[in-house]
Amino acid sequence: MMERCDFASIAAAIRSDLLDGSFDNQMEFMEALFSAYLEETETYLDMGLVSRWLNGLAKPSPAISSFYQDHRQREELAITIEDAILPSLSDSAMVVQNIHALLLGDTSISDSKKAELCRRYPCKDKTEEAAFLTDVFLFGLSRPFVARDIRKPNLLPSGSLSPILADFVIDGGVPKTCRYFCGRENELAALHDALIHNGKVYLQGIPGIGKSELAKAYAKEHKKEYTNILYLSYTGDLKTDIANLIFADDLPEDDLDTRFRKHNRFLRSLKDDNLLIVDNFNTNAMSDPVLDIVLKYRCRVLFTTRSNLSGLCCLPVEEISDSNVLFQLVSRFYSGAEQQREVVEQIIEIVHRHTLAVELAARLLETGILEPEKVLAKLREEHASFDATDKISVSKDGKSTRATYYDHIHTLFALFRLATAQREIMQSMTLIPLTGVPARLFGRWMGFRDLNDVNEMAELGFLQVKPGNRIALHPMMQEVAISELSPSITGCHALLESIRATCQIHGEDVPYYKLMFQTVENALDLAAKDDPDFFLLLMEDVFQYAEKYNEEAVMKRLIDEMQNLLNDPATGSVKDRAILLDCRAACEKNTSKAIKLIQEALTLLPEVNSSNALLVSNLNSNLGGLYRAAKQHDAARKHMETAISILEEYHLVGGHDSITQILNYAVLLNDLGESERGLSGLRKIEHIVRKQNAGSLDHAFILETMGRLNLSLGNRTQAAEHFRRALKIFETVWSDEPELLTAKRQELPL
Repeated sequence: MMERCDFASIAAAIRSDLLDGSFDNQMEFMEALFSAYLEETETYLDMGLVSRWLNGLAKPSPAISSFYQDHRQREELAITIEDAILPSLSDSAMVVQNIHALLLGDTSISDSKKAELCRRYPCKDKTEEAAFLTDVFLFGLSRPFVARDIRKPNLLPSGSLSPILADFVIDGGVPKTCRYFCGRENELAALHDALIHNGKVYLQGIPGIGKSELAKAYAKEHKKEYTNILYLSYTGDLKTDIANLIFADDLPEDDLDTRFRKHNRFLRSLKDDNLLIVDNFNTNAMSDPVLDIVLKYRCRVLFTTRSNLSGLCCLPVEEISDSNVLFQLVSRFYSGAEQQREVVEQIIEIVHRHTLAVELAARLLETGILEPEKVLAKLREEHASFDATDKISVSKDGKSTRATYYDHIHTLFALFRLATAQREIMQSMTLIPLTGVPARLFGRWMGFRDLNDVNEMAELGFLQVKPGNRIALHPMMQEVAISELSPSITGCHALLESIRATCQIHGEDVPYYKLMFQTVENALDLAAKDDPDFFLLLMEDVFQYAEKYNEEAVMKRLIDEMQNLLNDPATGSVKDRAILLDCRAACEKNTSKAIKLIQEALTLLPEVNSSNALLVSNLNSNLGGLYRAAKQHDAARKHMETAISILEEYHLVGGHDSITQILNYAVLLNDLGESERGLSGLRKIEHIVRKQNAGSLDHAFILETMGRLNLSLGNRTQAAEHFRRALKIFETVWSDEPELLTAKRQELPL
């Protein structure tokens, strides 16, 4: 059976011919291909979605296809393909020929359509090749989507090798090594020998010495010797990190425990032709309860750690001993290195040959802020406070007994004399998880018109650029920035306000919600609470969003923080204390206790006014839902009707909260045998939503509920029409969520 000519197969034909070193990561390929769309719309791509698109498991976003229907943008795509894609191919003419054959062999395409798409074939030059590929790409993007079968390698082959996981585990792969990686040949050989003989190896050394780069370089050098290489950046919880791997058969309803159980079962089955890298396994990581499970995997596991571990196979990573290698490193960043060789060599020695410090010093010299002699003098001033012959040692928990290497980084950090905008970037980046944030998303959160300042910080070496155009702080740089800049709620206000604004739109789904929660949790841990009123407001809004995604651990942390803030009588208002009770009720498993909590919240707000109307309405609606769960239908009806009457009195009908209330009330009326009355209310709200937000998820859920109530009344024709309209919206909104869409199709009685 011939392959279907769609986006996935066309992209596969191109990617199979890429030159070594070109778009090693799926995300880089897609960002290059759709650069015009990403820049114009100020959006970014999700790693999991990109892998699904390229593997034919999900339809690429219709927004991309719509964007390139415009003639000007279509030409832009052709230019991008000619300038960025074709030069990366070993034989572009053969790629075009293969895609032409793919197109002609697809029996699901009419002859006339084939003739239209092949009007530029055979191609005379690169411009015509780009035009042909543009036509076929856009056709593949816009045609009806047919999902590939998910290849599930549940059974291992009878031989000694493991299955290839590329189409099953959607992984960003091992990040590329720094372009300037050098001088670790002996360590690479020793590491390979240790992995072969021990299976589980810890690369151990002080922060910033190059452990992660060595691990990445090893993966690159030996990638052909492993069937699969998986990479995890440790966040402090191995269970969560393993659960957050994206498997093609993960289901939307799978919770963290279920995902971990499935992923762990599969990882246990992998043999020693596989390598798992766990990067930045630091500090108290040895107490991680899942470590013993990982150590029992049959695959090889490589950890990078700053902790001094005894009784384990540890390979120390120390300072590069060859001065010439470090001088070459400086020369990569500092154009005047050769002319200032004597001073540069003294700087290398005074920072103890510490790799990160050497790199930062070189970048500082290149800026021209200070002459080399001045930089050396400043480092000598800082150096005078301790004995230059002291060796840097690290205790079991990863803390330095003499933090001399931190002193160097602190000094160099200060010498850069960062501008206000750059300091704001660094302060806000301390709250971003070490796994990073898409650069465009960070720019949007910060309210930047462009990414010039962000790019400059990357050029200066303060920000690391990761796969998928993500930016992150080096763990050591994060610690230094926290110490030097003292992040605070006020100092990170732009970032946190953007997250709060997103969380206020309770009905909107965003692919980066976990990143938002991690950032807020870092703010809880790291930022000075110098604006308690704003911080309280942030907690309240984030809680509603965490509840939407059923992130119970986040919800409980937020409740504890809100309680701590409200223990101060001068912080917050009666309204805030009512919200806290409502949040506690949302986490309460006992229905009777939850009812009492909301009743207590309502007693705090005896009078309804314009400032608290929405809250009082929501409290009554939530209370009604709890009474419905307790089978107390009269009480449920009373509170739900009170909630809706408040919405109507204060002209709040039409917002997301009001839609949820009206849907819940309609379902209650259906339970009570009053389906027609429930339908009447739904018709009114559907009319409002159709005018204000047609095609939204709220609109789809209203139509679905109307269908179900019509079905209860025996109106099958009307029910089918509502279900059909709802499904059409679901198909558009969830085009990137094939599992959700499949589940909804099965759920709707069509």
